[in-house]
Amino acid sequence: MPVSACDFIAQTTVTQPDLTTETLVVFGVVVLALVLFLTERLPIDVTAILLIVILVVLEPWTGVDPATGISGFANEATITVLAMLILSGGISRTGLVQELGRRMAAFAGGSLRRQLFATVAATGPVSGFLNNTPVVALLVPVVTDVANRGNTSPSKLLIPLSYASQIGGMLTLIGTSTNILASDVSARLGSQYPELHRFSMFEFTKLGVIVVLVGSLYLIFVGHYLLP
Repeated sequence: MPVSACDFIAQTTVTQPDLTTETLVVFGVVVLALVLFLTERLPIDVTAILLIVILVVLEPWTGVDPATGISGFANEATITVLAMLILSGGISRTGLVQELGRRMAAFAGGSLRRQLFATVAATGPVSGFLNNTPVVALLVPVVTDVANRGNTSPSKLLIPLSYASQIGGMLTLIGTSTNILASDVSARLGSQYPELHRFSMFEFTKLGVIVVLVGSLYLIFVGHYLLP
């Protein structure tokens, strides 16, 4: 017997779940997290720890027990990211970054194209072997100094610096925290889905090289026209 459109809609209508207290509590924690991260009333690390404490204290509504709340600190991905930050801090103390800055300034001079090339060439490959977040933190003062010496607006170089670090992070597994976390999730799901496994160090390097080359050319020859 044919089913009318009204009957079909009535049969396929999904009943919306009730708005529970647990939902409101979790939503409130999410809003609080956004406000604290955006306003930076507290240091970012203090805010992150505070949110974990709030979730654990509100366990009856959030379902996050103390063991679950601190489980991330024992995660391999978390330890790896921490190790990369320590490595980056050690490199900055060797004076290598300062020497790189001097060489970049000497090469770039007052040419915007050379400044962009030096910024992208120094950032992209390095971000593949050091976590890209500390790479940006290390190179921001260097790139700003290069811009000031060449009488260039810093935004012309700082924004390409950010994008170059992101595409450079796609070269290896340890290039970005996202890669490490995705590898960890893939390994944990491997028991359910045999096709999933932990990523190797250079598993997607071939694709990453293509992305870095294309992205670098865009940043050097096209992207700066779109920047203020």
